[in-house]
This record gives sequence, C-alpha cells and structure tokens, in this order.
Amino acid sequence: MEGPVYEVFVSSFMDSNGDSIGDISGIKEQIPYLQSLSIKGIWLTPIHPSPSYHGYDVTDYKAIRKEYGSIEDFKGLISELDDAGIAFLLDFVVNHSSSEHPWFVSACESLSIEPCGAEKCTKEPLCRQHNPYVEYYNFTYGSGQHSVKGTKGWYYLGVFGPHMPDFNLDNKNVRHELMDIAHFWMDLGVKGFRLDAVIHYYEQNSAKNEEFLRWLVAGIKEHNQNTYIVGEAWSDTATVMRLYSSGIDSLFDFAIHGSTGIIAESLRSRDGKALSERLEKHYSSLQALDNPVQNAVFLGNHDTGRIAGILRRDLQKTKQAAALYLTLPGVPFIYYGEEIGMTGSGRDENKRLPMLWNANGDGLCLAPSDADQKQKLKQGVFEQDGDEASLLNFYRELLSVREQCPVFANGKLKAIDAQNSSLAAWQVFDGEDRLTVLHNLSAEPIKEPISWGGELIFVFDLGEGVPEIIDNILLMPAFSSCIFY
Repeated sequence: MEGPVYEVFVSSFMDSNGDSIGDISGIKEQIPYLQSLSIKGIWLTPIHPSPSYHGYDVTDYKAIRKEYGSIEDFKGLISELDDAGIAFLLDFVVNHSSSEHPWFVSACESLSIEPCGAEKCTKEPLCRQHNPYVEYYNFTYGSGQHSVKGTKGWYYLGVFGPHMPDFNLDNKNVRHELMDIAHFWMDLGVKGFRLDAVIHYYEQNSAKNEEFLRWLVAGIKEHNQNTYIVGEAWSDTATVMRLYSSGIDSLFDFAIHGSTGIIAESLRSRDGKALSERLEKHYSSLQALDNPVQNAVFLGNHDTGRIAGILRRDLQKTKQAAALYLTLPGVPFIYYGEEIGMTGSGRDENKRLPMLWNANGDGLCLAPSDADQKQKLKQGVFEQDGDEASLLNFYRELLSVREQCPVFANGKLKAIDAQNSSLAAWQVFDGEDRLTVLHNLSAEPIKEPISWGGELIFVFDLGEGVPEIIDNILLMPAFSSCIFY
C-alpha cells in the first residue's frame, strides 16, 4: 500500500438517498473529500447482509446489505475509486458467521436427526451425518459454550457471542468457501482485505493461527499478487511477529493507539527520547523479519475511544498526536472523523457516531440506536474547511507532505540521539533516500544542534510558531514539528 487508508463505518458516513443511513453511493459522492486528504485506500466495515447494525455477523458473503445499495452500486464505487487512485479494502470476517447464516441454520436443523446409515440420505432435512454444513462449525454434544436452540444436548463454539458461531477452519469445504468469497470480491475490483480477529481463528493457538493465515494469504496472493492484506491482531509483540511469518503485508500496531498507547503516553510524559527509542526497537524487529512488511499505524478505529476525547479535545495535542503517527513509516489508517476531531467513547455505538459534515447537522446520518453519547464536536467539515488553523487542514498538510515523501511507505526507522529529552527524533530511510523527523513534545522552546543531514523543507505550526535554523542550531517552538530531507 503506497499511502494512507481511510476507515469508514458505512451506516454513519454519508447518506445519498434521504433515509439517514450511510450507503455506498454516499461514499462515492465523497471521493473528492478523500482526495483532499491524499487518501490511497479506503476500508469499509462489513458491507454484507447482517442482522446487526455493525455487520460483523454475516448472513451472505457475496451480497451487499440492502440499506447500503446493490452490487451495481458497488461496481460504480470501485470504478470511481480506481479513477481516483484509491484502493478498496474489504473487511473480511472469516472467523465466524451470523447464527442466521443459511449454513448454520441448516446445520442446526440436522443435529437432532440421527445418522441414517445409508449411502445417500433421503431425509428432509438431511441427517447430521450427511449434511455437510454440520462440519462447517464447531458442534459438541453434552457440553459446550452455547446451546443449540431446538435440540437437546448440542452446543457450539462462538467466542464473540451466540450470534457469531465460529467456523471450523480445519474443514476443507469451509476453506474452499472462504477462498471462493475472497476471489469473488477480487474479481469485482477489491484491491485488499482487512482481516478481522486473526488471533481468534483457533482461539489463541498461535501455531494454527499462523498456518491458517499463511494458507489464506497465499490463496489471495495467488489470485492477485498485488493484493494488500492487513490483519487485526490485538496481542503481544511476540505473537504479532510470529503472525508476520504468514506473508501478510501488515498487522495493526496496537501499541501506538488509544489512551494507553505510546503516543498518548508520550504526550502526557513529554518524553520524546523514550518514544523514539521504543519506536526504533519495534521497527528494528519488523526490519529483521524474513519478508518486507509495512507497519499499520493508527490512533483509533471503530472499537476504540476516539483520540480527540482521549486528549480532552485539546486541539494542540490532537494535532501533535497526528503529527507523530503520520510521520512514521508504513501505512497510516485514519478513522473517519478523526481528522476533524470527532469524539466518542464507552460503548461501541458511541465510537461510531455520524460523520459531522456541518455544524447544523443537515443531512447527517442517524446514530446507532444504542448510542448514549452526543457528538461533542461543534465544527464540522464545512466549517473547518475554511479555517487554515483547523485540525482538518492540519491533516491535509501532513498527508500532502507524506505523499511528497514516498520513503514513508516502505522506509526503515532509526532514532536520533537528541540532546533534549523532550525531542522525539528519528530518521526514515530506504537506501540513499533519507529524511529526518523532529517533534518538540514540551511546552517550552528547544534549541538543538543539527547533527543530521538534509535541508529543512517542512515545518508544522501547532500554535506556537514554526521551527527555524540559526547558526546550525534548530530552534523549535513549543509543540512544533519539522522534517529535513
């Protein structure tokens, strides 16, 4: 992936037909907005039919949820994204299906029907011996996690709840179905996949998770070698590093995100040196892997509290958080509304509130029905668009700079030993292509002797002025950032 990816929670983004539900055509209308942010990829949360508002319990993997549009609408979106140079990433949920998926419904109907013993079953529904869907899931008799309704003594595995029965990923027919689904969407123009819950394929069995992920990645890459694949592995560093042996392109860097992540922590401690050293250690581990990978960096997503709220809606700190993660090598993921400072925390529905296109609320989508917070942000896209000092325009500036420096996509990272501990400083390099990034995390100006090469080409004012050079000394106002190239 050659640039940033924008995550959209579809029903909350942009409504095109007046029903107050975000849809595919609404996203298509906002492609110019994505281009203004130099976006190179878009990840939509699940777009398939589902009984839930979030869509992670799928009932038909080869269809579009009717509220979102049709396959023809999807094709139209893909066509316009291709013209804009933006890759489409499908959220691919392979760990489980919906309990209302026809495969699971059929399997449950057959469980109470004793094996007929015949070579060909004549029962309707089929007995459990002859119904292939029984083997698609993890059923047990006598004890288990969730009881099967309408049967006596039968249970099934569903780690994320009874409405999400886990697939039996050892079953060759299940694997065939899943690979067929991936190829189906690739043939319609999907350029990448976000893989949900990769450490739960075999529920914390690392060796089997790695084997399955290796199989899945290989089958997708065999169909199209250029397909980008990123996985959700909310786990420790050792587990993440082992999962990279699968050949996957990226895994989300959960150490960076959220209220306990190293960026928020560093903004509180103002210890730039410690941040630089932790980043160097992590990137060194990535660089030591057998295959080249891209770190997937992010501040938040649909499962986490929004960064603006974590930083108490402090515009200066929110800008600095953006500056820190958007100057790291790899693929940055931006959650819709992050770039304007939207809020949301607590229950998941609050993290998925409607995109604030304007302050008066005209034409906005409905919030998820169980949301118990209101949006605290008062200035939407329309208002921030005309404000040079807005968070939106700061994101645009940062992302434009990133686009001008292709070394960010695949570069390595090395910390700079700065004299001032409040200075977060690192180099991003790939061969002879090298740039130096510096961030003053303190509330005081810093003077730092220049010990690195390159020219000062980008400066970022977070409200206290811009860095400048006097007599080979870099003068950095409080909370400022700059790049030498």
